[in-house]
Amino acid sequence: MTSLALQLRGVSKRYPGMLAVDAVDFDVRPGEVHALLGENGAGKSTLVSLIAGSFSDYTGEVLIDGEAVTLHAPAAAKALGIEMIHQELSLAPPLSLAENLLAGRLPVKRGFVDRRALRDEAARLLRQVGLNLDQDTLVEEISQPQAQLVEIAKALGNDPKILIMDEPTSSLSREEVAQLFRLVKDLRASGLAVIYISHHLPELAEIADRVTVMRDGKKVETLEMADATPERLVEMMVGGAATALYPQRHSALGAARLRVEDLSRIGFFHDVSLTVRAGEIVGIGGLSGAGRSELARSICRIDPIDRGRIEIDGAPSRAKSYGQAIREGFAYLTEDRKSQGLALRLSVADNILGGVISRHSRFGVYSAQSGKEVARDMIAALQVQPPDAAREAGGLSGGNQQKVLLAKWLATKPKVLILDEPTRGVDVAAKAVIHQAIAEAAEQGVAVLLISSDLPELVGLSDKVLILRKGRLIGRLNKDDCSEQAVLLAANGQGALSPV
Repeated sequence: MTSLALQLRGVSKRYPGMLAVDAVDFDVRPGEVHALLGENGAGKSTLVSLIAGSFSDYTGEVLIDGEAVTLHAPAAAKALGIEMIHQELSLAPPLSLAENLLAGRLPVKRGFVDRRALRDEAARLLRQVGLNLDQDTLVEEISQPQAQLVEIAKALGNDPKILIMDEPTSSLSREEVAQLFRLVKDLRASGLAVIYISHHLPELAEIADRVTVMRDGKKVETLEMADATPERLVEMMVGGAATALYPQRHSALGAARLRVEDLSRIGFFHDVSLTVRAGEIVGIGGLSGAGRSELARSICRIDPIDRGRIEIDGAPSRAKSYGQAIREGFAYLTEDRKSQGLALRLSVADNILGGVISRHSRFGVYSAQSGKEVARDMIAALQVQPPDAAREAGGLSGGNQQKVLLAKWLATKPKVLILDEPTRGVDVAAKAVIHQAIAEAAEQGVAVLLISSDLPELVGLSDKVLILRKGRLIGRLNKDDCSEQAVLLAANGQGALSPV
């Protein structure tokens, strides 16, 4: 029997009201790259976080090299030879590359940091990942792709037996991806066990030996990569069609409310042109790193634009800032509600009214009563629980925080509503409320641009889906041709598309 570097037997992890990982069996062999695949919310991140020691309340059995272990803390996982490279990097920007690479294990000589040993080891690790950088360079001075490779080098410095890589190529160029793959293949040849999370199906065919697909917290199946066609993997990921779960809209579409022509932000997206009509929901599909959020933020002037034209209701947008864009009728719901969307220490009412205070003021004096009525109405419409306008937003569940965030932007009565992952991390009940609110906004004539990694949501809500790949719109899927499988295949550069 083949030895196993890691084995999980019936492992489960429960969050309040949700079984995120449900009795999963999983294993990885020494000298193997085992891919972990699934849609957003499938349970992949929870599973690998469990392996990395993030939870002490999991159930089931974990074995390392055939011996039962308890992964009750990250330090315990590291001591057993487990390293995880997160998609969100953990480097300290003000420190040098050398200090980041050897953080927590700086070489010491006679009670002081041995600078020569520090530089020599840092140089070795940088060479291992193919980076030609000075060890004294500050992290804040290097690019995001370079930082991704530094993060990998940092993990390798601990001589792991098991390496977890979560979307490691999301910010890398084609050349950098090829460089990373050469490194992963060398690590595999040295006997390292690699768990590799990615949505990029062509990558898996090149780098993985086996693939396990998860859906709704459960393991669907484990396949040898040679037996795993893209079509079969997509079918396993999405399961049955889910479009019937989404609100049905029958309202006629109006004139163009948002028109974008040849919009570019160098290095992020290029020559993007699209139109969203009044009452229309247009989805933007694409893989992580395709430029979806960057496009949304630039349309709303949160981020700059290098060239191109934006129109709202047939007139050129003159906005130079997000505040001006809001006054023109734009609204953007960020994918990061906690750090960019809500003021968690303020009340629910204060958050909802954050975008419309000027509308409830006269001669510079805010009308509290007028504001209370708006907050009350939005709390009722979005079914925020508990329905307490004075409650601190940080005390709400994730789903109710997301409802408050959507309420904030619906309260502005936007003409164009751009939604970036509007139901990320919320439960099924909250999703249903949010989906209904989005559909009702469209029926009232709002032009909705929807970005979502949740394929059933993207397909179920959208009138058409535009595919963004490597910063460029490559085509569209009309409602009748649009399925979860078609979106995922198109995002990976496969399948037929209509012109945008």
